[in-house]
Amino acid sequence: MQATHAAAIAAAVLAAFPAAAQVSNHGIAVESGVSTPLGGGSEPALAAALSASTWLDGDVEGTARVAWGSAGATGGRAAASFLSGTVGVRVSLGHGPLRPQVFAEVGWARAEADGVASDRAAFGAGAALEWFPAAEISLAPRVAIRAVGGEARAEVGLALGVYF
Repeated sequence: MQATHAAAIAAAVLAAFPAAAQVSNHGIAVESGVSTPLGGGSEPALAAALSASTWLDGDVEGTARVAWGSAGATGGRAAASFLSGTVGVRVSLGHGPLRPQVFAEVGWARAEADGVASDRAAFGAGAALEWFPAAEISLAPRVAIRAVGGEARAEVGLALGVYF
């Protein structure tokens, strides 16, 4: 019970920080996380990404993202990996130090499984909660549904961003 109260107090204190300045309109972020298939069939995979953003108009940003994911070999399946590049839009739903966001992306992916490589369409949509602990620096837990070809995956990750 005390841990729950401590976590609630910590969350309230973090949310009460005054809004950190974000005056720059370009950003770059490094993401790390894990994705798991929605329909079964393959194993969870580690995912990493580098993303860039720029303000387009108001609360709308244009984004570009390069991601890499890998799942290790198991008893009856070879290792699998992918490299994807997507572009999209992200909308911030607030202006304070905590900014809920929604995003959508489309692009391409190069997937390799069982030693066979193929090019496929890549899609993504999700939400994030971007927090600015200091001026021009953000942390954002993100959740998304991403698809490479016909396989949809749920992805959870954390992004560290810098605005310049």
